[in-house]
Amino acid sequence: MSAAVAISSVPPGVGPGMSENVKKSLLAACRHLLHPLVRILLRHGVSLGEFSDSVKAAYIDIAEAELIPPDRPATDTRVGLLIGLTDREVIRIRKIFHSDDDEVGLNRIARVLQGWSQDPAYLGPYGLPLEVPFEGDGISFEQLVARYADDAPPRLLLEELVRVGAAIETDDAYVRLINRTYLPTPLDPMGLERLGNVVNYFIDTVDFNLQKKQQGKGRFERYAITVEGLSPHDFDAFDQLVREKAQELLEILDDWLGQHELKGGHRLSPEESIRTGVGIFHFVDRAPNMDQFVD
Repeated sequence: MSAAVAISSVPPGVGPGMSENVKKSLLAACRHLLHPLVRILLRHGVSLGEFSDSVKAAYIDIAEAELIPPDRPATDTRVGLLIGLTDREVIRIRKIFHSDDDEVGLNRIARVLQGWSQDPAYLGPYGLPLEVPFEGDGISFEQLVARYADDAPPRLLLEELVRVGAAIETDDAYVRLINRTYLPTPLDPMGLERLGNVVNYFIDTVDFNLQKKQQGKGRFERYAITVEGLSPHDFDAFDQLVREKAQELLEILDDWLGQHELKGGHRLSPEESIRTGVGIFHFVDRAPNMDQFVD
């Protein structure tokens, strides 16, 4: 038997002790959601102290972005007071996690793949992506990157696409798209950036829905789950069904976004533009004997 489950909530009530009860439940939920993340961290040698510094950095990020009024400076002392750190500790954490943005980045790669798959200028017969020269003032990979990825280095971006099997470069300096889906290896920098994005998007959606004032005003968030479980044979069949139907749906949604996304001179300011999307994932309640069925 299976059930489609919708997570909904109402704002917590008020009353003596309610705040502490909410905090206790929230910390219990955090402990539970951290289990898979801690498993990854321990597997790759990340210590509790290093993870603790990362958590402190996240507290600093949110304090600066959402807790301090725009007309007040986000000093180290003010940030520290808000989140319970000394200003010296805030300075130390800032130094650890200060770094420039990646030269390529997942968002730029996604925009290039979307443009190559949907821009009529880059599509041939039957709507298939054109094989294009790497450089040139007309239709070329360089111009594709310039149109959809701003100032990303075209050569570095192409090297990343080739590395993960999304594109190939021919002997005559042409570039061919062979897979519109970009899947970096799990533990390279791009794969880890993807991990952070996926978890961030999901928890942000849950947070938004926890704060909604009434039914029907949240973001779509549903899941279907078995109650009694599946046999290994049926699990394999379900896994294949998910791969096929989820990919079909994602391509439909991706096409729609590509057709309606603001581009070129029609771009809005960062304050007006709404970056949005949909993520689909197949989850398995990890029992000791389930690893053999998960690739």
